[in-house]
Amino acid sequence: LAAQFKQARPFPHLVFEDFLNLTPDELACVYPAPDWPHWNKRQDFYQSGKMYCRDTDVIPSLLSSMFYELSSPPFLRFLEVITGIEGIIPDPYYEGGGLHCSGPEGVLMPHTDFHYYDRLKLYRRLNLLLYLNPVWEEGFGGCLELWEKAAQRPAKLVVPKWGTCVIFRTDDQSVHGFSTPIEQGHWRRSLALYYYSSREAARFSGDGFTYWQQHGRQSGMNRLRVRLYQLLTRAARRLSHIAHRANPNKEPL
Repeated sequence: LAAQFKQARPFPHLVFEDFLNLTPDELACVYPAPDWPHWNKRQDFYQSGKMYCRDTDVIPSLLSSMFYELSSPPFLRFLEVITGIEGIIPDPYYEGGGLHCSGPEGVLMPHTDFHYYDRLKLYRRLNLLLYLNPVWEEGFGGCLELWEKAAQRPAKLVVPKWGTCVIFRTDDQSVHGFSTPIEQGHWRRSLALYYYSSREAARFSGDGFTYWQQHGRQSGMNRLRVRLYQLLTRAARRLSHIAHRANPNKEPL
């Protein structure tokens, strides 16, 4: 598995099918419905239709137990073995993670994630996405896309069907998302956890910001504002790269 992870393209990752020892019927009655009052909602262009909850006090116990198991020492050791990353640390606050649910017309535009986690002063190294959709086909939209940076089309699609788990390295090259809107009548359900280390990666892996790769068609003032956003984020990334090179505590090459 370690060799498969390292050699995977477009960036290191593994895809597990049948990751769960539960059946869809066992979760069907506990996974929150779209009208669940504890969902937090996003309506911006980049994450249209996305809902999330990371409060394990209100997440149903069968689901919250999955978060605890995926943050347990045995699972962390498993991640260290398959990825070669030492000292993996889970996030007790599930920042950006938790339960995710996206509805009809929902998208998550291709992006790279924040790398530096200011709250805990840690460096993000891995994403784990576990899909909980009893039935899903590519034609429903919402398939996870793994991209080469600056490519015109994704290098790999992962259909978010039941029990599929994707683990991938998180850095400034790991462009991912789902840009094909979800078809009417379908809700895309997943569980997301992110893992960190106390030392910065040897190679530059990003900073404290999410970098969106696609911005849609814009005109007039909005087009100018998107252009300004692109210029400023490029400048910020260059400064972060310089800071990374100066850091004496990063992992050795």
